[in-house]
Amino acid sequence: MELLQLKYFCDAAESENFSKTAKKFSVPASNISQSIHRLEKELSVELFERSPNRIKLSSQGKILYENTKKALLLLNEARDKLSDKDGIFGEIKILAQTNRRIVTDAMEEFRKKYDKVSFFINHYEDEDISNYDFYITDKILPHKGLERKLLAVDEILLAVNKENPLAEKKKLSPSDLKNEKFITMGSRSSLYYLTNELCSLGGFSPEIAVFTEDPGYIRRYVENGAGVAFVPSYSWRGMFSSSVVLKKVADRKRYTYVYYDKNRYMTKAHELFLKTLLKMGGL
Repeated sequence: MELLQLKYFCDAAESENFSKTAKKFSVPASNISQSIHRLEKELSVELFERSPNRIKLSSQGKILYENTKKALLLLNEARDKLSDKDGIFGEIKILAQTNRRIVTDAMEEFRKKYDKVSFFINHYEDEDISNYDFYITDKILPHKGLERKLLAVDEILLAVNKENPLAEKKKLSPSDLKNEKFITMGSRSSLYYLTNELCSLGGFSPEIAVFTEDPGYIRRYVENGAGVAFVPSYSWRGMFSSSVVLKKVADRKRYTYVYYDKNRYMTKAHELFLKTLLKMGGL
């Protein structure tokens, strides 16, 4: 068994697609397939159940994956411990599902001082959070072995065009919004869930006019009167022009946390970035 061969295997186990693994490692898909076949021949087992459009770990494959994943993490930890003696560099991997702006600001601030550190940032769903050094979310995770620190607290406000009659009302309740069209992020985002939760307090389901993954477009759609949007007060501060009014509708806050594996070795780069991130969170 070769190290690169095992890396191919683990990635294919996670992506369940040889072509995706090939693209990640910048090699032909046939290289991945042949490498896995050689590994299966060496171990005298079938590691994957194969179908025309998908591969899936076999029971034997699951055993190899679980142990190989641990071994690769230990090798990475050894590399990190050795590199710590030579300065601040390496790669920081982040899964950021909320407060993307804080993450971006922290990365920019950090790289002004430590330009030898690179970043890999994913803003989308990923069930295997062990692939990342930091996981930023508003979810409460039950995983054992994870350390959790509060990163930011946002009051949830309603962004509404100042020409909308709602902008003139001194006090708003969720029921006042039942005839409005809403602008929100995708159906798996925290803002989508918050929108549905707050509208349910008013006894109705929101009529979604626009779905977008880009906060900048939410701002633009609200500014041109296409609808209203629930937004976080701190992490979206300063995003809206004077044509938008932010109104309190209900006493609802969003708590964002940064998670990391407390049993994994934390390099100097990771320690310093965590401090920078928490500083940007403003708590």
